[in-house]
Amino acid sequence: MSLGELWHRFRRGMRSLRNGEFLLKVGADKFYMHIMYLFLLMWLSIMLSLKVDKTLSRVGDNKSAIEQLRIYHAQKEAQLVKLHSASAAEKRLRELGSPVSIPKEPAVIVKKK
Repeated sequence: MSLGELWHRFRRGMRSLRNGEFLLKVGADKFYMHIMYLFLLMWLSIMLSLKVDKTLSRVGDNKSAIEQLRIYHAQKEAQLVKLHSASAAEKRLRELGSPVSIPKEPAVIVKKK
């Protein structure tokens, strides 16, 4: 078999594939519906895997955003605890020049008559 004959067969095979005669030449025309069903399933599988991949990438982005927000929340909570401590309050009051200070004795409850 020469190179020219191989080239001619290849061109003829490609032409029959392009024109849709390939299944007839191979004798697989009775399996046409099965082949179409297979391509449909492959297409659906590819589309679903792309959707799943997109969803998983969004989940990963959301997890990193949640982690950043958790860190921010912990920092804010630490600042809030620091602001509410008695010594910090007394220090801020002294800086502002206020005569109010932390009580030295426990509070006295005045009873109503």
